[in-house]
Amino acid sequence: MVKLNLIKSANSTLVQSKPLVAVFVGGTSGVGRNTIISLAANHGKSGQGLRVYLIGRNSKAAEAIISECKSLCPSGQFLFIRAINLALLKEVDHVCEELVRMEEKEAGSKSGGARMDILVMTQAIFKPWDPRNGSFSLSSYHWKTLAKPNPRNKRGPRYLYITSLLFSHAVHNTSDASTLIFFFARTLFGPGRDTTLIEDDLSLRSPQNYGFMSSGAHAAYLTTFYLEHLAAQHPGKLSLSHYFPGLILHEGFQDPTFPWWFKTIFKYLAPVLRLFPSTLSSEECGARTLFNVSPRFPAREQGAKMDGEIGVAESSDGVIGGGAYRVNWNNEMVAIGKKYGRLRAEGWGEKIVNHTTEVFEAIEKGTAFTG
Repeated sequence: MVKLNLIKSANSTLVQSKPLVAVFVGGTSGVGRNTIISLAANHGKSGQGLRVYLIGRNSKAAEAIISECKSLCPSGQFLFIRAINLALLKEVDHVCEELVRMEEKEAGSKSGGARMDILVMTQAIFKPWDPRNGSFSLSSYHWKTLAKPNPRNKRGPRYLYITSLLFSHAVHNTSDASTLIFFFARTLFGPGRDTTLIEDDLSLRSPQNYGFMSSGAHAAYLTTFYLEHLAAQHPGKLSLSHYFPGLILHEGFQDPTFPWWFKTIFKYLAPVLRLFPSTLSSEECGARTLFNVSPRFPAREQGAKMDGEIGVAESSDGVIGGGAYRVNWNNEMVAIGKKYGRLRAEGWGEKIVNHTTEVFEAIEKGTAFTG
């Protein structure tokens, strides 16, 4: 486990070292909210400049977060972009266009121009009792488009945020010395759930293949391979982390739309869950999640160094500082399973990247992906 005092020191050093532009997708509660607060607190009144874009559905929650951030960081800019449905790929396109427009306007003639330094994605819906209505797809990836093809169910990936923003004007204007740091935090679909890959049904369309365990396994496998691809395609420019933040007992578990039996079980289970080491307080959650932007997780071929006890992390492809990381709640690496050796030898990395590309192409044409 990386010690919390070292994490706090590293966060403060980084945030105080240069102006930052950060984008949080789904940051109005839980992990996202905690990380924004941590970023604002580390900048405080003495940082060199901070602009944060908060993308989400809940305007009221966003207003409360922005108010708290401004009290911690009076000089910072905190801007809200409302999104109706963060799962729809067309909504992703719309949000990215609006984000780029706003960043170009806010940056103006300021030093460095429009740019983006950090992209954090935590959007999700927790409804494991109702998987087939698409609620899982809100927190899933490109492989989940529902069992029955439906042009209206263009559910899709957090990956599109990366690719859309990666090639946007805001990112292209990032200086050569800068790195876009992307990470997303996932509790249900963390990086360590890669058990079995159903190789002839990546989308889990067959009813007998789809389930909670298989969904988590495919999310882990497909995320690992796709992030490795992006890191290799953009050496020195892109650092990516798939992060398991532990269990955060936030207000989302009190959703009034949840069934009575879940709320009853959670009421009595919550005190027990708080005893687990991976159940973090809001403050520690924010600090450990923000730590994903530290030099411990550099872009590929960046040659970053981490002073002291921490050290540079090993990428999921076995390269120290390789740019694509599987990170546990304690900021140590999630080990790669034994099956990856065979999958790599059989070319599954390329197959999964091609699968992802086909999803994007189908949606861009206005059709449902049926693969």
